[in-house]
Amino acid sequence: MRAALTRMAAGSIIPTPPSRIGAFDTRSSDGEIIMSTTSQEIERETKVSGPPKFASFAHVSMPCRDLEEGKLFYGKVLGGEMHVETPTFASFRICNVDVGIGNVGCTFLEPSTEYPHFAFFCGPQELMQMKAWLARCGIPSSNFWTRSGVEALMFFRDPSGNMIELYCERGFHGADQLPRGPARGHGTAVDIDKLRYTAWQLP
Repeated sequence: MRAALTRMAAGSIIPTPPSRIGAFDTRSSDGEIIMSTTSQEIERETKVSGPPKFASFAHVSMPCRDLEEGKLFYGKVLGGEMHVETPTFASFRICNVDVGIGNVGCTFLEPSTEYPHFAFFCGPQELMQMKAWLARCGIPSSNFWTRSGVEALMFFRDPSGNMIELYCERGFHGADQLPRGPARGHGTAVDIDKLRYTAWQLP
């Protein structure tokens, strides 16, 4: 079997022996190996009984049909703070979570698709305010609905069709009278196909 190749810091290429394939090398600034560990050695020395505990949620990235339009939506409609901006990708901080949008290597949601979507918690006043703000921007939103008569939910989409949910856990007046649906609300409590749009604008 042909030996794998390893690129050194200086740009030269040397063959890597088959026994070293999968090695993790720590090198000095001049390219000298100061510590080397293979994946097999890591497996032998580490007793794994389950997954690690992650530190926190980092980000979610969504497909975008037009990056300039997406930046306007996530910055002005949702009130996000842009942290990353490149020709093909941008990321916004919303509620201490980074929401990214990219226009390369994308797959867009089909009609009637409720999953995937992402959601934000909000209070009853914020839920009402967001619905009114979306209407001023010409962006459709669903009716309020509930699963148990305590919480209130609302769906809307970004310009690329990605589904966004607002979730009010409690305190929404009349929540017990809202249309009820199961975990998937489409077709019972809401019609998400009515939420697609092609044009909108800031007031």
